[in-house]
Amino acid sequence: MPRAGGVYSAPPGTKGSPNTTIESAKYNALVDDLVADANAARPVTAGGSGSSTAVGAADNFSAAGADVASAATVNLANTTGTLVNITGTVTITALGTLPAGAERDLVFAASLTLTHNATSLILPGGANIQTAAGDTARMRSLGGGNWRCMSYQRAATAPLSNTFNSPTIVTPALTLKQSAAPAPTAEGDIQWDTDDNVLAVGDGAATQIFVPIPASTAAGDVEYFTGAKAKARLAKGTALQILRMNAGATGPEWGPPIDYAGGAAALAVGAIGTYAFLKTATTLNPGDTIAGSSTSYSNSGGTTNGSPTGTWRCMGYSISPHVTLFLRIS
Repeated sequence: MPRAGGVYSAPPGTKGSPNTTIESAKYNALVDDLVADANAARPVTAGGSGSSTAVGAADNFSAAGADVASAATVNLANTTGTLVNITGTVTITALGTLPAGAERDLVFAASLTLTHNATSLILPGGANIQTAAGDTARMRSLGGGNWRCMSYQRAATAPLSNTFNSPTIVTPALTLKQSAAPAPTAEGDIQWDTDDNVLAVGDGAATQIFVPIPASTAAGDVEYFTGAKAKARLAKGTALQILRMNAGATGPEWGPPIDYAGGAAALAVGAIGTYAFLKTATTLNPGDTIAGSSTSYSNSGGTTNGSPTGTWRCMGYSISPHVTLFLRIS
């Protein structure tokens, strides 16, 4: 089967001469050659696939082409394969003209700009793409010199990993927008406050602040604010301690347990916080207050013995003989 570069040629001596008997051997050789050619894989240059298998045919139709230098118009109609390595850093604005449906896989060797155009070079997100070495893009012709980027893969983006019985998602590090005083209000907008080390999250109308938990925080500890965006930790106290404000009124602290019994036992007669039976000259209702000088210490029968000082609150009902329980309040 004499083919050269995919072009078929009849065996030598096949052609007959006028007024000359056709030789059967040459005739049969031509017929056999044509039959063999018809049953063999037809080369791509002759309109075939160059293979006798579907996989081989697909491989032949997806050949890698020679490198193409970047330019304002990279004419993909001139490539020698469907996989094309784009070299250089010149901005690309057009890809030439191919029939609608034709595809090219591009691999970028360096950083350049793909310029988005809503008609002639439609890119994902409707915006320009800054390529990086190793990035890939699949471009499909829409006809008339118009193209759409069907997919774009960053070389630096890690793929998904699905290990048997332990699927994990491998992703690049997430870096939030940062500012010394961020105040996002858009729903879901998250920013990092570099001055106070807090998260600022927009809720659609205002900014919500999320403050980190202080280091070494444990069960029972008390958290409090030392500033508008700063938390501190007060370690848990001991049994029966009381929580109180420190002397500088700047934060909470633990104080000793209150000895109610011992404190009451130490109070002098007539001291603030003590009780006494007092006799008054007039009727008093529960909760009324009166000066101690207007009362007298008394027994239940009304016998008196001296007057207290300070101000007292009626804790009972002072009617004749006007004797009841009072609490000194000042």
